[in-house]
Amino acid sequence: MVNENKVCFLICVNDNLFFEECVRYIQWLEVPDGVEVEILEIREAASMASGYNEGMNSSDAKYKIYMHQDVFIVNRYFIYDIISIFKVNKDIGVIGLVGSPKLPLNGIMWQGDRVGDFPGQIPCEEYRYDKIRDGWWEVEAVDGLLMATQYDIPWREDLFDGWDFYDLSYSFEIRRKGLRVIVPVQKHTWFIHDDKEVLALWNHNKYRKIFLDEYMKNS
Repeated sequence: MVNENKVCFLICVNDNLFFEECVRYIQWLEVPDGVEVEILEIREAASMASGYNEGMNSSDAKYKIYMHQDVFIVNRYFIYDIISIFKVNKDIGVIGLVGSPKLPLNGIMWQGDRVGDFPGQIPCEEYRYDKIRDGWWEVEAVDGLLMATQYDIPWREDLFDGWDFYDLSYSFEIRRKGLRVIVPVQKHTWFIHDDKEVLALWNHNKYRKIFLDEYMKNS
């Protein structure tokens, strides 16, 4: 039974310091009356997709936030904003914070145009997201640093058994279901991503080819 008044933050963890800091930011967020917040840490995951499937099947929360352990949410009204968008838009499947309106044909998001993550001029403590005034972009795919959902759709661990392209795959799976993928306009920074460490990209091209074959060969 899905709990309509519950938000779950699902985080694959392999670094305790990052995870503890991530949790501190989550605990700082404002929580709407009647809403329960759950933080689910997933350890020793075989892949990001399998870890997220494990977490998805372990929580009854309607609203699930899949996020990296090195992402720190600084928009204090983040939970309000995500729930308010989903409640009035049943056809939105995923909310991300950075996305690609049109993914490059090579499947590499950062080589094309992206939207989101724009620092603004309004101090964080004075800012509230307004879905009517501020709006959002509809995109083909969002970055996996944070992905919020309101429906439980399985992650493709059968194809993506590593740490790359699980996010783009999920975005395309959502769109295959006839749902929308969006990025809210952010007039101040909603998050900090402490990703200065050099990423291991040994298998990046392997999963890029799998992604292209599955989702873009007829584009």
